[in-house]
Amino acid sequence: MIQILLTSLPILVCLFWAVTLICDIVLARHHAEALATSPGWVSPRYYLLLFLIVTAELYFDHYIYFNHLTSLLPLSDSLYVAANLAVYPLYYLYICKLTQRKGVRRRQLALLLPAIAGGTAAALLYGQMSGEDTALFIEQYLYRGERPEMGLAGAYQMYVHDVCKAVFGVLVIAVFVMGNRRIAQYEHLINNSYANTENKSLVPLHHMLIAFVVTSAASFVCNLVGRHRFVDSQWLLTLPSAAFSVLMFAIGYIGCHTQFNIWHIEQDEEGITPPDDCLADATEVDVSLLRQRIERLMNEEQLYLQPNLKIADLSAGLATNRNYIYQAINREMKMSFSEYINRMRIAHACAMIDETPRISLTEVAEKSGFNSATSFYRNFKLYMHISPKAYQDKKR
Repeated sequence: MIQILLTSLPILVCLFWAVTLICDIVLARHHAEALATSPGWVSPRYYLLLFLIVTAELYFDHYIYFNHLTSLLPLSDSLYVAANLAVYPLYYLYICKLTQRKGVRRRQLALLLPAIAGGTAAALLYGQMSGEDTALFIEQYLYRGERPEMGLAGAYQMYVHDVCKAVFGVLVIAVFVMGNRRIAQYEHLINNSYANTENKSLVPLHHMLIAFVVTSAASFVCNLVGRHRFVDSQWLLTLPSAAFSVLMFAIGYIGCHTQFNIWHIEQDEEGITPPDDCLADATEVDVSLLRQRIERLMNEEQLYLQPNLKIADLSAGLATNRNYIYQAINREMKMSFSEYINRMRIAHACAMIDETPRISLTEVAEKSGFNSATSFYRNFKLYMHISPKAYQDKKR
């Protein structure tokens, strides 16, 4: 009974978030249609949903294996091979859909080819194996980790499983490296597009990536050690089952609460920013002059006090391309757009506190352009190396 519960828990977690995600997708589509806007912004969630469904299938195959439902193993083992090679590429495709402008590309979809090939090969070989070889393969190879003498189809079946374990390890490393690169590029774009990055930054995705890495490491170790070592010990089964359940819950929770993505950036840029096709690289003189124009505009009009300031707004105000502004701030000032604006806001906040030491910090945060007190406190501590309360106490 305990083993049934342990092996069922990850399945239930995945299905819970899959159903939750389906409900969110339906509601989001209805909302998008009501606003007469494109429903494309919910599209990354379809990849997350597919990831959760395939992961649920993977754990269902685990359930069949660990509960010795041997009559179902030829089918479930073939599905297991495919699902095991598909879950991490699907996770990467979800990251791609969230973070890259052109969506998922064909070469990225090619990451699913090992899953298709592995699952198909395993299924075809099971079909070619005799009943005796199938029973021998299940009993000795799958449950004991041994390599029995079998016919040609059975020998190839063991070879396919061995190769798939190695491919799984390669996929884990590849997805981690490529996913981390995608997230880093997206974070750079966010920090150079918005002054306030709350609910836009990659903090939720970063947490998902950490969960992914931990899950990947645990999965790879389990594949390396062999599932057969966990079959007869509930204690050995408890740890991976609990770990996978917690991590899948974290991935589902964060994924369902991740709303902002590359589509929103493109919508914010549309119709505001001058076209990009008019520029290559700015010269040193151009960038230096533009920096002076940016600083003059900021000081005279105090644009940094606008709570939802975007680089697209600055681009429109200066009648120049945003890429020039990127270069002027990143290269000349050695900081991101977000850092530049928030440093100016903190300087403004310090001036307010210096002038009126007993002013409410909530009022300071609001009048300095921050959307929340949390953002104000975090940025103040980051740039002043002291909390706003401690700074205020020094001025009293």
